[in-house]
Amino acid sequence: MSKQETECWASSHPPGGRTCYRVVMWLAESVDRQMLDACRRTRAEIVKRMQQAGGRGARGVLSEAQRELQTLNRSICRAAFAFSTRAQGVRVGELRAALRSDAGVLGYRLGGTAAEVWLELVDEEGVGEHIARWQHALPDVSWCAESIVEQVSSQDVADMQQEAHAAGAECAEETAEDAAEFSHTTVLLEETTAALRAAKGKVMVDATLGGGGHSERLLQAGASVWGIDQDPAARAAARRRLVGYGEQMHVLAGNFRHIKTLLHSNGVDAVDGVLADLGISSPQVDTAERGFSFMTEGPLDMRMDPMLPRSAADIVNEASETELADILWQYGEERASRAIARRIVQQRGHGRIATTTQLASIISSVLPRRGRQHPATRSFQALRIAVNDELGALDDLLSSGLSLLRSGGRMAIITFHSLEDRKVKQFFERVTRPEIDRPEWPQPRPNPEYSARSITRKPTIPGAAEVTANPRSRSAKLRVIEKL
Repeated sequence: MSKQETECWASSHPPGGRTCYRVVMWLAESVDRQMLDACRRTRAEIVKRMQQAGGRGARGVLSEAQRELQTLNRSICRAAFAFSTRAQGVRVGELRAALRSDAGVLGYRLGGTAAEVWLELVDEEGVGEHIARWQHALPDVSWCAESIVEQVSSQDVADMQQEAHAAGAECAEETAEDAAEFSHTTVLLEETTAALRAAKGKVMVDATLGGGGHSERLLQAGASVWGIDQDPAARAAARRRLVGYGEQMHVLAGNFRHIKTLLHSNGVDAVDGVLADLGISSPQVDTAERGFSFMTEGPLDMRMDPMLPRSAADIVNEASETELADILWQYGEERASRAIARRIVQQRGHGRIATTTQLASIISSVLPRRGRQHPATRSFQALRIAVNDELGALDDLLSSGLSLLRSGGRMAIITFHSLEDRKVKQFFERVTRPEIDRPEWPQPRPNPEYSARSITRKPTIPGAAEVTANPRSRSAKLRVIEKL
């Protein structure tokens, strides 16, 4: 493999429910021997503590030791792959062929001198037998005598496959000569970054990286930033914009609902700030091929992550009339939801509804335009939320994001419609209330969820100048809390 190249691949087959492992193996010279010897001693101490804790049934001690072991393994993995990007590396065609021909391999990452493999045991062979066969594909190469072997869940493997597929899409996005420029106007920039109090030495998470506007301001203040986005085009644009910040900026592929897993897998256990701008970005709306807008002709898609299994067209053409009506009502608060669902089912009987303008026309035939808002606005919002499970992901982000914060760390969330804002407001109220009370109780009781204080008693909204410059910002609301 050539210098500074890393190859990611994932099988199209999901985990089958059997035991899965993450295996990392590397060439003998790719990890500093002194570091490896120190890691071996530390690993032996951790394993001994795990055995003692297991014998005593001390689950807390056991869990802590397991986390230490995972952190240690990640440090070795990073060292091996860091060497891979500096060294010329070895041929890997034979190793690639061996991995792809192994029915148990669900995905891999190959560097010039290291390999990370995700394996499901599908036969009577053990992990060691698989490793021996892979290494035998390069018999004249000096592999390190030991490998990292960690048992992982099927969900971990599924997440890896999604990220690997996204990495492939991202690579295509970055290398395409005619790639569209991802340009997005950042909302409430000054207010948000000021609330997070970014500074040198602090660690921030931009859970909705987008074009990198918020991240850039946090980086300028001296903080290191971990940016998360499920959209390959957004990640590619952010990398181009923020390339000058080097190791201060880290870009992760994934849904922000997995914020805790994504950070922990990269050795980050606590942060000083979490930011999420929940608005759909202008490039997504304005790119007809993404299918978010009823204003231009495009495929009825609406997937923020292109690897999601179900598009808006799938829902519109396959969901029952009742399910469609429920989606339009729950996620779009559309009062004509039943009538629109009925008309959609009637129209799809004449052929598949495949484009944004087709659907917008059907909705308009039920709900004539009155006032400035297009009749399809609420329905398109509802379908987008359903396709991307936006509200479920938001629930996960709020709880996981708060648990990641250090004492004094802050969480800042920007919402754009009432459903999002209601969820954020209710969660913030729940965790900032010292006591809870009920009519049947003689007196209030301590709130077990009390863990933060409110920074914004009322939501911060854009000023007149920002709304004039960027009309799409007019519905934005910023809420901020600080962990106690």
